[in-house]
Amino acid sequence: MPYNLRKVTFSEEWPEGAGVALSWGDLPVGRVLRLAGADSNIDANVMELLLDPLPETGPAVITYAAAEGDSVSELVESILRELEILAIGLFPAWLPEGERLSGPGGGGVAAARILAMRLASSTRHFGPFLADLAARAIQHRGPLVPGQRGPQGRSFPAESRAAGLARVIASTFGRESATMVIYVPEKLTSHGETLLVAGCEWLAHRSGMGIWLVGPELRRVETLYLEVPAAVRRLAEEMTAPPLTATVGVPAIAGRPHAGSAVEQAMEAALAECAWAHGRTWNQTYQSKDRLFVMIRTDLMWVPEKCVVELDGPEHETFAQMERDQIRDRHLERDGFTVLRFTNQQVMGDLRAVLRHIEEFLRGRRLGISEGAG
Repeated sequence: MPYNLRKVTFSEEWPEGAGVALSWGDLPVGRVLRLAGADSNIDANVMELLLDPLPETGPAVITYAAAEGDSVSELVESILRELEILAIGLFPAWLPEGERLSGPGGGGVAAARILAMRLASSTRHFGPFLADLAARAIQHRGPLVPGQRGPQGRSFPAESRAAGLARVIASTFGRESATMVIYVPEKLTSHGETLLVAGCEWLAHRSGMGIWLVGPELRRVETLYLEVPAAVRRLAEEMTAPPLTATVGVPAIAGRPHAGSAVEQAMEAALAECAWAHGRTWNQTYQSKDRLFVMIRTDLMWVPEKCVVELDGPEHETFAQMERDQIRDRHLERDGFTVLRFTNQQVMGDLRAVLRHIEEFLRGRRLGISEGAG
């Protein structure tokens, strides 16, 4: 659910803060800054709510939970390694025609290299790096698994990897640039803070990404104060704090099951075998006819049949989230949609029953559409 932003500045004349409206596209990339709430904390839960769905303006935004390291090079290498794992898991979204390629046998690797070099010839991508990444993705060819190590490839300088991966991530989401939100660990030592800031500055300058820090105040880093909407604050307070592991979090790609969701991946694999499941679309944003209601992202949708399927994890069991779901559902229902909700346990435990329920509903809707047309 995207929310409007307001930048808040403090001064002697305005001790309470003066707000100025801005969009995510107004926030800078290619530099390091810290995001903080003007009158409340900004944490991982708040950022998740503010960025789901990914705002239509601004950069592609991914997240990373930093840990205190021993050196700048160690921090940079750990982030670059996770970005490579992410890029491999997102394939073929960033390579046009890549979905047609077979696995590592049958010339798939060679074909991936050719497509990557062709793409690089007409874009800002660095051809050799992109070709190597595409070849590694073909060898991996599977869903994104956090922390999983992908196949090894050629050795490129850290600068080339940083810039190349930033372009891949941005292009995956159809954006001109990318930003990494880095969650700063609590109680950093002075030495750890110096290393973190230096590593973030290196990444911002070498990759062109925005590096937006969330967490404790840091020396030498400008803080941008944002006004967090009351609805976001309330919902975030009731959400369970997500585990902050040193892996990259990524938003959903419109038209595809989420790369990091085993439930969505399992559902899509099953639907791909069902002839009746044609016309489905994953993770699309939808603007209600009620313009006072914000845009939302649906998990799975059949637009002609006015059917929305939501797959609910344990976070949907909180009172605030259930209330939010009910509001979403009411707006969709007013627009003629029926919302079918299934828990992750239902999908993973009895997928056949879930598919049967969806099939019966779609067949009934299609019969009604056909009869209406006649």
